[in-house]
Amino acid sequence: MFTIVSNGVDLATEATATDDNYYLFAIPKHLSPRQTRDEAEKLMKRLKAEHGQHKLNAKWRLTEDAAPKLESMRIYLHALDCHAKLTQQAITDGKTEKDVKMVEVLAALRLYYIKKAERYKLKGDQMPVRLQHGDGGHETDPTKIVVSDHSDPKVATQSINAVREYLIKGNVILERVAKGIFP
Repeated sequence: MFTIVSNGVDLATEATATDDNYYLFAIPKHLSPRQTRDEAEKLMKRLKAEHGQHKLNAKWRLTEDAAPKLESMRIYLHALDCHAKLTQQAITDGKTEKDVKMVEVLAALRLYYIKKAERYKLKGDQMPVRLQHGDGGHETDPTKIVVSDHSDPKVATQSINAVREYLIKGNVILERVAKGIFP
């Protein structure tokens, strides 16, 4: 059994005609696609003003506070671990935490996943796709990872942004665990 709620616009069917999750309205055939869109937006704004924001009435939608997958949490914690190791190495070398660059964390994360794949013969967690952006995730030397030349097809800015996001989410997990709230 599956729900009939979809996120697209389609012609009404017998099932959607009586479903509370849908608005049915007539569109004159002579309107252009732009006019149709404009009129539909006006109608939706008016209906939302009259009836309020309509929430989906589907059984299987995710709740707003749905827990992330364990694989995602492991990625965040691995990013924190790589950052902590690089920070410790920087402090040992007489530098500070601010001297650790995101490209170095990216390279360390890539190396971790490459070694893990070799060790477990590609079983288990694989390198996240977001870390493979640019050069396919094969480059583990931070000096060779392209981060600033956006004309280069191997630029890894999306991977750098992913590392930043992983560190932020990892810190949120650690803060919650410190308060005794386990994800």
